[in-house]
Amino acid sequence: MSDRTRKQLSMVLPEALITAIKQRALERGLSITAYVADLVKQDLENSPATPAQLEQRVENLEQRVETMEQRQPETPPHH
Repeated sequence: MSDRTRKQLSMVLPEALITAIKQRALERGLSITAYVADLVKQDLENSPATPAQLEQRVENLEQRVETMEQRQPETPPHH
């Protein structure tokens, strides 16, 4: 996601929710846009991975472990 390109998004929300959003943004020293954008980014980053994403993560981890194992000299077993 690029922070440089911006577009406007209009939404209709309950008045009480808008008031709460404004208050929380003010408490955190953020604009309403920054506060809502941070919440959405956080949610997107914490969403469950798809099976394809999980498979890619496992493959990446397997490659990293293999690389680490190749770098470490073999040590004789302890008796």
